[in-house]
Amino acid sequence: MNSLNATQGIQPLLDRLTAIGGPLQLIIAIAAFALALVALVPQTEEWRTWALGAMTALLAGGEMVLIWFHVRLYQMAVVVDPSTGQPTGHIAVSLWVEGERLYMWALMVAILALLMRRQRRELMAGAMLAVAALAAAAVLFGKPFTDPLPSFLGQYAGYLQAMTQGGVAADQAFQGMEAARQFFYNAWFMWIHPPLLFFSYAAFVLSFIATLQMVFKRHSSFETTAYGWARMGYLALTVGMLLGFPWALSAWTGEAWWWSGNVNMAIMMWLLYTAYLHSRLYLRREHMWRAVAALSIISFVVLVLTYVAEYVIPGAHSYALAPAAHALASLATTLRGGVA
Repeated sequence: MNSLNATQGIQPLLDRLTAIGGPLQLIIAIAAFALALVALVPQTEEWRTWALGAMTALLAGGEMVLIWFHVRLYQMAVVVDPSTGQPTGHIAVSLWVEGERLYMWALMVAILALLMRRQRRELMAGAMLAVAALAAAAVLFGKPFTDPLPSFLGQYAGYLQAMTQGGVAADQAFQGMEAARQFFYNAWFMWIHPPLLFFSYAAFVLSFIATLQMVFKRHSSFETTAYGWARMGYLALTVGMLLGFPWALSAWTGEAWWWSGNVNMAIMMWLLYTAYLHSRLYLRREHMWRAVAALSIISFVVLVLTYVAEYVIPGAHSYALAPAAHALASLATTLRGGVA
């Protein structure tokens, strides 16, 4: 598929995704509000499992739509070397980048909460509120169905535009797009590292909810539950971070990526969860449970700040737009409507 055909194919694909996803986003937002109501109203307690199950099914259905979109996008998004005229490969954009990250997080929390419901029904209300908040934020701010992948589509639109011009502009655009294809989108780390982190984030959400229950109800069983979920999240987080290290070395060769604010906050989060898990060795000491609970809460707060930092602190491993990225993003309008 040449550049012009790719452009002509992607625009109708975006239109179909918006036609399906626009109403779906509204339904998810309304369902999130209803889920929060069911969680907050004690008289609806018997409906909580059904409400969470329905929300999980709705989110899973939306994920199926996104999978369809990504498969079709993969078929169309091809990189061509301007010096040879031969394609170097397709771009496999994963399901956990840009505006789809919050959506994936919401889906994972919903699935884990459903698995948890038989053991700790007392945590259902908190888990439902977390799913409602994440799902609402995903569709209101991430807009995965109506404004999908703005950074990728902006870069790809710039690449296609440069290819039509030829010369040095085409060579430079190709180098950037091909590097993004090899070291980011198509890298096998991308298909393992982020899912492990989102699984850990979902487990930490449930651990945080159990910790709050322990603080307010003063019952040790909640501490055990919080520890169990934190341990599961910590394992996934550690493996995910270890896998991300060689990826960073290959993707950001020559860059001082270790000074990235997001990378440093992620390390801080890992150290805090390490301290939290080890603090349980002294849990039987007097008043130690307060320190354990405080570490758990602080660790989760840092987790949230680490996630937010990716959008506000520029640098490696960040979605905060630098001036050059702003310029690329503006070219998305070409792909979304200016070229047909």
